[in-house]
Amino acid sequence: MRLTDGRVFTGELPAARHRSLQLGLLHEATSELVELTPGTRRADGVLHVDRRRDAVHYLAGGGSGTSDWLRALLAHADRIVSGDYARAGAGERPSEEVFVGVAPRTRPTGARDAVDATRWLWLDVDRPDALGSVWSFLAERPCHLLIASGGSGGVHAYWKLTEPLPAHWERPDGVETEPIERAHQRIIHALGEEVADPRCAERSRLMRLAGTINHKSGRWAHILEADLALEPYDAEDLVGDLPDSPGWTSKPPTRATGDGSGDPYKQIPPPEYFKRLAGLDVPRGGLVSCPVPQHRDRHPSCKVGTLAKQGWCCHSASCGARGAIYDLASVLIGGPWGPQLRGAAFARARAHVIRVVGRLP
Repeated sequence: MRLTDGRVFTGELPAARHRSLQLGLLHEATSELVELTPGTRRADGVLHVDRRRDAVHYLAGGGSGTSDWLRALLAHADRIVSGDYARAGAGERPSEEVFVGVAPRTRPTGARDAVDATRWLWLDVDRPDALGSVWSFLAERPCHLLIASGGSGGVHAYWKLTEPLPAHWERPDGVETEPIERAHQRIIHALGEEVADPRCAERSRLMRLAGTINHKSGRWAHILEADLALEPYDAEDLVGDLPDSPGWTSKPPTRATGDGSGDPYKQIPPPEYFKRLAGLDVPRGGLVSCPVPQHRDRHPSCKVGTLAKQGWCCHSASCGARGAIYDLASVLIGGPWGPQLRGAAFARARAHVIRVVGRLP
């Protein structure tokens, strides 16, 4: 471990210190939530990471202003390892494993839409016979954190960024892209999908916490190297010269902001009709409280798109309302949404839109 003043430490550290280093580095600036969740390894060897909707596994990060944030995360990891959240079958004694989300979460869910940005990029390599290509890649792009994953001899690598990389970006020509996934795809493509795990491109991906055991192999995940003196990367400097993977495609631009239909009301962008119909100002990240009157949405779970074709969607498991402008108008006046919005219900919703927005040519 290279310290910020350039001094180098080499030696063994206790498991708790490995946990503290990884969590501290990844989330010292996180003002949102940190996902720290259990995975249950059952007797048949199958791993179940199935508690990502449980709010207890989302804790404050270092940028939240909470002074004991790291202590709380470490205590939560201890509780996971101790089996406090285990889901055991009859007569089973399952083994608990610990996973951390690298990107901050805007609300307590493991969904991709809960990630607005990331301060880190990451890589997962499971094949020990392919580590030579990883070392060559890291020689040109040194990482800030390198972890032995505890599996079959693979590693995880993490690069810190100078600025948070957003989850969504729309070019001036209207083409939408997902910068986090695109950056990861470039790294994976540079190494080859037979070397790097392509599933780790996904922005809400979980990674194994150092200082905990992979019970499939019985090995500890542990930090191999940490470089606290290495300057963060501009994302363009890190991956800008790497080619996109052949399968990478940006979403094509749409005609104006519409959905391709002849209905002028369906051409209105969602943030605009949310403002007019629901009186809600949609923030940059697109998350607002669900407009369904019966849904008491304390943690905003409704994602509002920027283009008409994207519509809106509540990601709460207890709600799920979604649709476009008429669906919003309908739920606001107590009506249905989706396939049930037809006939008299649709006529009432359309009339409400016309009444609020006014007649359009």
